[in-house]
Amino acid sequence: MDDNSSDGTYDLLLSASGQDKRIRTYRSPAKGIVDALNFGIGRSRTRFIARMDADDRMLASRLRKQFDYLSAHPETDLVASQVLHKSDEDDLSSFGFSHYVEWSNQILTEKDIDLAQFEESPLVHPSVMYKKDLLATYGGYRDGPFPEDYELWLRFLSKGAKFHKLNDILLEWVDSGGRVSRNQPQYSQEAFQYTKALYLKSWLIEKGLDGKTICAWGAGEIATKHAKILSQNNIRIKKIYDIDPLKIGKTVDMANVCNIEVISSRNHEFLLIHSGARSIKPKIRSFLNKKKLIAGEHYLFLA
Repeated sequence: MDDNSSDGTYDLLLSASGQDKRIRTYRSPAKGIVDALNFGIGRSRTRFIARMDADDRMLASRLRKQFDYLSAHPETDLVASQVLHKSDEDDLSSFGFSHYVEWSNQILTEKDIDLAQFEESPLVHPSVMYKKDLLATYGGYRDGPFPEDYELWLRFLSKGAKFHKLNDILLEWVDSGGRVSRNQPQYSQEAFQYTKALYLKSWLIEKGLDGKTICAWGAGEIATKHAKILSQNNIRIKKIYDIDPLKIGKTVDMANVCNIEVISSRNHEFLLIHSGARSIKPKIRSFLNKKKLIAGEHYLFLA
């Protein structure tokens, strides 16, 4: 699939298709990743779709391993793989991608993915293979103020689709300065939070948690901004927990700010954690574990 390139890519594809009849070449009639994805998938003849970007490299065994897994596990709808982060950039953005890959590579099982889906995107888009029927049943990629892949994963999961990730590195994910996820507003932090809010309410209802008092960890500027996005999607924060003595006892958007020490598994509450600092997350998990709180039952990370 050629998305209206201007660097001779289409001619290279035509040449390849002339040498190997299994290769069929198309040029998307419109510009943009969403149109190109849907156009290409619509012309596919297979029951499985394997996703990949032009600048990435996959291991020779990738397609076989993912095909074999889906064939042997018909209950699974999508299988991803671990990836190797490759970058020629030496900046904070690339550093962040590297940490994201390290986190994502640890999210393997169906349970892992369920609990991590609202923290960050648990799957690297170019690493996935999934049943084409999913798109016919639940719709294809959507264009909007959100990451098209992340919205698709959350939509599939909200409909009960089963995901798995192989414990193998099968893709080299190239992080370049021109990557659209660095430059386009639909991949901003705010866009990701908006996408989470679209599907979090249905997840809470599915888990039987919507009847609990919804609380938040953090009364800072970023957490407050995230809470407002949740409120716009019918998730109202009733209480906020924080460690800052200057904030404890105050009210933020009609929610009382309380000391984290009063958090208890006996409280009829569900805690949404907005802290995005990766270095802080293990400390928060350790604290909640000591309080006998269980992920998915008493709390969930949203950043």
